[in-house]
Amino acid sequence: MEPITKARAHEFLEAALVAHIGVVVEGEPYVTPMSFIIHEGRILFRTKPGRRLEGIKTNPVVSIETSTFDETSGDWTSVIVKGNATIEKDDVVVQATLTGLYDKYREILGTPLGRGGIQPIASFPNVVTVEILEISGMSSSGPFSMRTRPGRL
Repeated sequence: MEPITKARAHEFLEAALVAHIGVVVEGEPYVTPMSFIIHEGRILFRTKPGRRLEGIKTNPVVSIETSTFDETSGDWTSVIVKGNATIEKDDVVVQATLTGLYDKYREILGTPLGRGGIQPIASFPNVVTVEILEISGMSSSGPFSMRTRPGRL
C-alpha cells in the first residue's frame, strides 16, 4: 500500500460518483451511501429526515470514504475524509448543490423531468455541508499482491 498525496486525494474524491458517510446515532455507527458534489472545497449532499440526519444533528463529526477496485488488475484506491457536517441554511448554497448534483449526474440520471431525474427538493429537503478537516488516501500502487490487498485480506 502506498499513500497518495492530499492533492490526488482531493481529485479522486471530486471524481467519485458514490461515497459512504459514517455518522454516530445513539452511540452506534451508521454508514450509508451518498451522491455528492464538491463546492468551494466542501462536500455537499442532500438527505431525507432519518437516522443519517439525526446523527449529524447530534454529532456533526462524520467520516466519508470512497474507493475503486479494478477486478482485472486488482488495483485499488481509497480516500477517507474526516469532516464537520452542518445542515445548510443558505439558499444560494442549496441551489448550487441542486445545480451541481444535476450537472454531475446528468448523464446517469437523464433529464430532471425524466423518470430517472434528480428528485425534487421536497423528497430530499435537507442539504448538508461537510467541511473537510482531514483527508488521506491509499492505493495499491501496483499489481494485486499480499502486500497490497485492500482491507488487509
